[in-house]
Amino acid sequence: MVVHRGWPAVRTVIRSAVVILVSAAAAPAQDAHWSPFWDELAARSDAKVIDGVSDKGEPTRRIELSSGVSFDLERHADQITSMGSDHTGLGAVQCSWEIYVAVRSYVEACVPGEDRTFEVDLDDAIKRMNDFIVENSLVPVTKSQLQDAVGQRKRQVGEAVRGRSNGDRTKQCEADAVRPISLALRSMSHDARVLNLNRLLSVKRPPVMNPCL
Repeated sequence: MVVHRGWPAVRTVIRSAVVILVSAAAAPAQDAHWSPFWDELAARSDAKVIDGVSDKGEPTRRIELSSGVSFDLERHADQITSMGSDHTGLGAVQCSWEIYVAVRSYVEACVPGEDRTFEVDLDDAIKRMNDFIVENSLVPVTKSQLQDAVGQRKRQVGEAVRGRSNGDRTKQCEADAVRPISLALRSMSHDARVLNLNRLLSVKRPPVMNPCL
């Protein structure tokens, strides 16, 4: 995986290592039904289902959960694609997880030890989001899987700058797409970061990617 190429690269971390919803979304459609995973989700008492047809004439389904998260499905021949969206106004937990992992990896590789309070806050936020994802993901995921994904991201970012001269390392770190987000988070007070995290995790719901930045 190419690192330090902006958010498309960052998004692959949780998708490839954690497999939240991806394996279920790619399951083959079965006759007139959707996949067993999506059929089971649609049958839940807290789910509202809206079926339709796309402008290409392909079947669509929207599953709205009372927790404020929805899934938009579209069938293409024997494959199903999906997009999960968070409508709570609290933020998409999967997106926030990816941002915090990217920032923590950037800080460790480019500015280690400059702000220990910030580093501790990042570690605590990732730990709390890990717990939330394990508890609320529709597809089972373990803490060890999430921790492995974090470790993998740190190694990749660290290897990208390791062995470079101080000047080259500084230039690469300053040009990194994650840097402005890291600076924005770091500029917030500890209390503000904790408050935002508490709000993000205040409602139990499936962790999804959208809306994200």
